[in-house]
Amino acid sequence: MISYISGKILKSNLGKSSYVDILTSCGVGYRVFVTSQFKFPTKDTNISIYTSFQVREDSQMLYGFPSEEERDFFEELLNVSGIGPKSALSILSTYSMKRVKEIVLDGDANLLKKVSGLGLKGAQKVILELRGRIDFEKEGIESKRDVRLKELKDALSSLGFKGSELKDRVESAEVILKKKDYDIETLIKKVLSE
Repeated sequence: MISYISGKILKSNLGKSSYVDILTSCGVGYRVFVTSQFKFPTKDTNISIYTSFQVREDSQMLYGFPSEEERDFFEELLNVSGIGPKSALSILSTYSMKRVKEIVLDGDANLLKKVSGLGLKGAQKVILELRGRIDFEKEGIESKRDVRLKELKDALSSLGFKGSELKDRVESAEVILKKKDYDIETLIKKVLSE
């Protein structure tokens, strides 16, 4: 398995199929497909890139990423049923890895379906299957709802709410946010009117 390549850039292409051609020091050249968000160095500069070697019935292709973490996330996307290398690369071309993780945590299939060739069902499948695999706390990613609840708790505390009364208001806010996302001002009004 080829997991890392270092060499000189012979050619790069940014387009529908973005790639870099890399010539290694031993004289072997590799075409490595990358996301459209990849920062292309100029020709003849040295590059080191983490790769994922994917073998299919009709092809053997290398996909490249600037970090090991992004390469591993690409391979995690490949574990979602129905997601192949092109779809996974398309997801990471549309959104950054961090943004994809936020979308998964928020369960926002409508945002994810904007990825070319994914569709709503594909987006829902990605969200459903990735949710159990990503440790969001370790990643330091919070959902919009978590952020909104923290803001609400701070606001209610400054208004003098504490103890069980504060806890009850935050719990009712959780129920409200499950139905619909509100801005913090509207959420405070709804919680105080209950």
